[in-house]
Amino acid sequence: MKKLLSALFIASSVVLLAQPKGKDPKMAATLTPGYYCNLKGDTIKGEIQTNPTNGEVDFYKGFNFKPKGPGKVTAISNKKAKAYGFDGRHFTLIPFDADFAYIEYIAKGRLNFMEYKFAGSIAGQPGVESRYFIQDTKADDASADLRELKQISEKFYKKDVKPYMKAQIATWENLDKFTFNKEVLANAIREFNRYYDTGPTKVEVEAEKVTGEEKEASE
Repeated sequence: MKKLLSALFIASSVVLLAQPKGKDPKMAATLTPGYYCNLKGDTIKGEIQTNPTNGEVDFYKGFNFKPKGPGKVTAISNKKAKAYGFDGRHFTLIPFDADFAYIEYIAKGRLNFMEYKFAGSIAGQPGVESRYFIQDTKADDASADLRELKQISEKFYKKDVKPYMKAQIATWENLDKFTFNKEVLANAIREFNRYYDTGPTKVEVEAEKVTGEEKEASE
């Protein structure tokens, strides 16, 4: 037993000595094919880190990117990129709380349904909170205010989205009045958008190329 305890003590000492003083060990970056659009509108392809230091909320502040070929992973802030994406997820930069933040497209088309996540509290305990936004990109002049991105309330979400979905009122009527469900609302908005689908944007085409190239490389 004494020999075993001595061996464990020595092993523990070796591990402690191997770690840099004053620094916590960092998890290795997990990378996946992605892209970002710089402020000039150019699409830069490479890889994006999917396990940021502070978890999911970091994606709404910035992201870590590795360009194609040799190079290291570097932090990209909202001063350098106006949009980015990976694994079928797409983020865009908006003015937010006297600064700028990234928000994620949950459904995209004539109606954009978007989400912003941040570190907050749930039932008095630390947790990740969300804020949801909607926008009608093709609202007529009489409803021009709907073209602006607006936050919707989870409690009164059905009332909030009615002006946006009035052209397909049956889809809106199928929404539950009392219970907000992100995926149910996203599916309703996707159904609405199918009536107005005009094909992918330039950024979406470039994003699809990133995914396609990765599939070809793995075959």
